[in-house]
Amino acid sequence: MTKKIIGILIMGLLNTTIFPVVSAVNQPKLTPKIEIEIKGGFGVRAIIKNTGTGDLNDAKMTIVFDGPWIFKGYKFRETTICLKAGKTSYHIIPILGFGATNVEITIGSTTQTASSKILVYFSFGVK
Repeated sequence: MTKKIIGILIMGLLNTTIFPVVSAVNQPKLTPKIEIEIKGGFGVRAIIKNTGTGDLNDAKMTIVFDGPWIFKGYKFRETTICLKAGKTSYHIIPILGFGATNVEITIGSTTQTASSKILVYFSFGVK
């Protein structure tokens, strides 16, 4: 009788420790895939999409303007972003300046650049 109880305990222990590990190995890895689109208008608009299968958690987002006539706004801005799989995030970056500038937005290893013309608070001609 004790051999049966010990056998049942051993089988239960093997069931709870080995089988979940084997099933976790076979699951696909969930990874985020980030797409960045830069548009003009009032300030500079960034549309960030997570088209991957995993969530993006606390990723560093940097925004750099390298135009010589940026008076107020962000020549360099750093923040963190969280975005669930399949979701979209919209960001408006206010700016004050004149002339041509390049905008570079980086999230993790994904970088998108665009050139733009700035007139006071508005950006236009984003390419």
